Amino acid sequence: MKFEKFRQILDSHYGNLHWWPADTEEEVVIGAILTQNTSWKNVEKAMENLKQAHILTLNDIVNADRERIRNAIRPSGFYNQKTERLINISGKIVEKGGLRALREMTDRELSYFLGSLKGVGKETEESIMIYALGRKRFVVDKYTLRIFNRTGLIEDDTDFPKSLKNEIERKLSLEELNNLHGQIVNLGKDFCRTQPICKKCPMAGECDYEKEITLP
Repeated sequence: MKFEKFRQILDSHYGNLHWWPADTEEEVVIGAILTQNTSWKNVEKAMENLKQAHILTLNDIVNADRERIRNAIRPSGFYNQKTERLINISGKIVEKGGLRALREMTDRELSYFLGSLKGVGKETEESIMIYALGRKRFVVDKYTLRIFNRTGLIEDDTDFPKSLKNEIERKLSLEELNNLHGQIVNLGKDFCRTQPICKKCPMAGECDYEKEITLP
C-alpha cells in the first residue's frame, strides 16, 4: 500500500479527531507519561480520576500527596512507577520555568532536556514536543509500528525507518501530523489489535496482512 492511499483511507474513516484529547498542554504531558505500556482507554480513566482529585497541572502533581496520585492513576497500570515519574518529570519542568520556558528552546535543546529526564523515552519525548509544544514530530508508537508493518509500509515491526519518518514530517503540516497519529491510535484500538478485526477494518482489501490471512 502507498502512504498516500493509507492516509486517504484514514481520513475517509476518521476525519479530523482533534488529537491529542486534552484540555491543556500540561494535561498532554501528564497523559504522555501515563500512556506508557498501556492503552489509551486506561489513560482516559486515569486522567478523569486526576481531574476529580483536582490534580490538573504540573504544579498540582508536584504538590499532591503521592497516595492521592497513585490511587488516581491506578487504571493506567504500573502506578507506583508512574507516580514517581510524574512527580520527577513535573518537578524538573517546573524548575526549568514550566512549558513557557520550554517553548523558548530550540528543537535540539528541547529534545536534549526531555530526553535527559528519567522515564522519558523517545515516544514520550516526541509526544510532548508535538502536542504540548507545537513542534513537528511524527510519533512512532506500538500502534504505528504494527499498522505500518501489517499494511506493508515498513518491513520490520520493531524498527521505523528514519528516512520515512523524516519524509512524513517534511510533507505534513503540524495539524496533519497531529491528526494522523490520532487516526493511527484509533485504528489500532478499534481494529488493528494484537488479534485484529480485519473484516470490519477500513483497510480491508488494501492491507497486506489482511490479504495474507484471507488467502485460501
